[in-house]
Amino acid sequence: MDDATAVRGDPARATDTFRLGRWVTGTAVGEGVGFLLPVTGFAIADALGLAGWSHWLLLVGIGAGEGALLGLGQSLALRGGPAAVPTGRWVAATAAAASAAWAIGMLPSTLADAGVAIDWGRPTTWVLVALAGLALLASIPLAQWPVLAAAGVPRAWRWVPLGMAAWLVGLPFTFAPSPIVDAGTPAPVVFALFAASGVLMAVTMAIVTGLGLRRMLRG
Repeated sequence: MDDATAVRGDPARATDTFRLGRWVTGTAVGEGVGFLLPVTGFAIADALGLAGWSHWLLLVGIGAGEGALLGLGQSLALRGGPAAVPTGRWVAATAAAASAAWAIGMLPSTLADAGVAIDWGRPTTWVLVALAGLALLASIPLAQWPVLAAAGVPRAWRWVPLGMAAWLVGLPFTFAPSPIVDAGTPAPVVFALFAASGVLMAVTMAIVTGLGLRRMLRG
């Protein structure tokens, strides 16, 4: 039995080996810095006057960069522990999923810019919105789940609802500055507000996933 197998097979050792603080730091820094990319993307789109599908494509591409930084921070935080994952595979999965999440999240505003009328009075519209919201929340943890399973994490499927809950709690922070900024707000102030909201989101998500992952590794 190698050391990794021994650690995974012993709940006490797994609890001792998983570093919650290291996970929170790596995840928060990765996502906090990564979130600056789409914040910058919005500023670029505004400066260039991009709208509709060109704006959508820019953010979807930049979203992959955000996911890559998040995945890198997380994989480094897991290195040497009971849930160590291959960095390349984890980063690639997270980057692709983050890009998909931005594709979903940007769709309503993009359709509106393209002149597509959305009838919010129809129940079907709300059903589709709810399904899209669930898909957005599940995108990253769903992509990361097979990598965790391959790393030998017990009942790795639990990462999906855990990740969805963590993003559900964290994402509202990113919408907080919207009511207090307008066309007259200086660009540096807008950038600072959304950057701060991204840090709050990242820390919240990191803590929730870290506590959940530690529990998962206890078997």
